[in-house]
Amino acid sequence: MIYKTLQDEIKRRALRNQSGTEYDDEIKNVINTSLFTLAREAKWRCLRRKTYFTTKSSYTLGTNYVSVTNSSTAFSLTSTSTDLWADKIEIGRYVKFGTDSWYYKIRAINSNTNGVIDLAYRGTTSTATTYEIFPQEEYNLPVQVDHRAFLWHEDYGYPCRMFYIPDQTFFDTGVNLTEKNTPTHYRMWGANTVMAQPPTATPLSVVSSAAGDTTVQVTVFGKIAGYPYYETVTLAGTTSTNTAYEFEEVERVSKDGSTSGRVTVTSSRGSYEVAVLPAGDTTATVQYSKVQLYPLPIRPFDINVYYYKIPYRLVNDDDIHELGQDFDEAIILLSVAKIKYQENQIEGDKWKRLYDDEVSSLRKTNIDKIDWKPVLRRAYEERTDPYVTKNLMYKQAGANYGRSSR
Repeated sequence: MIYKTLQDEIKRRALRNQSGTEYDDEIKNVINTSLFTLAREAKWRCLRRKTYFTTKSSYTLGTNYVSVTNSSTAFSLTSTSTDLWADKIEIGRYVKFGTDSWYYKIRAINSNTNGVIDLAYRGTTSTATTYEIFPQEEYNLPVQVDHRAFLWHEDYGYPCRMFYIPDQTFFDTGVNLTEKNTPTHYRMWGANTVMAQPPTATPLSVVSSAAGDTTVQVTVFGKIAGYPYYETVTLAGTTSTNTAYEFEEVERVSKDGSTSGRVTVTSSRGSYEVAVLPAGDTTATVQYSKVQLYPLPIRPFDINVYYYKIPYRLVNDDDIHELGQDFDEAIILLSVAKIKYQENQIEGDKWKRLYDDEVSSLRKTNIDKIDWKPVLRRAYEERTDPYVTKNLMYKQAGANYGRSSR
């Protein structure tokens, strides 16, 4: 059923009335909340997805051409072969200079060659020394990834499942965060609408892919001059609109209505793609989960992601939900139950029982036959995966080493 048909059927059963608009907003809201509830009921086959992302290894272009000064947080790459902005080097990556044994984090990239590190440089002043920007640790998982997911790769030459480890357990091991090899473990921390942070304090450019989007307002929440702040701009279709303030960090991006095109937010300096809001009114449920890899990847390769997705909310009358027509009745029954509960407990219970029976029937034909067990455990729960240690494990010893059995 399309969205409008669902609305009409719920009106008929819950309100005995298909005319009028008095309860339209309530019914639309209850349909979407019922859709999300039903999606969480089980690992439905129709929501199973697979994708991949590509790792980023060390960046060392123009070796021997970096300038650093003792007790300063500024560094400068002097080689014409380097362009940090064009190569989309993200802040937060580790960097090492010359023979200095200390590892620094990049806090800002102020131009295509100039950056700022988190600590004052402890080594000897030099106008031409070696450097290495370490491999990228954090990556975005696809939009709408549920917590039920797992990662695997073939960098050993055969399928190797990566092990999830909670952050608290990971840091208890005291491992070296700059360790480089083929990643064997991953952590997950946070989910938001931000794809990449601005490289430095910068105005943000907001634009739609549809010329007709000229009234919807886009709000950016973040940090300006060290303090939390936000700014709202009105879309001008395919013409970019810049924020008046310079954002040094972005926490969230939202829009106040439906758009015909996708909305892209880009840093004015460096043109980093900070956020992309899909067409329609889907902002409330579009999230990118963040995953951190260990060890840091020594070369670019694909990491596969198997996951169950969170469905998009329905917006337009002709929208069709992602669960498929087999689930129409369950959505209707749960929506009616929620409406009935507002006035009569007995009536609500009756419709809820009908919903439970429908879900039970759906489980017999639509539930996934799991050939993997995605589990995100708490830090104190018993582990069944190999424990990360400070010393290299046998399968972290090099590209030619892997599991003891295949």
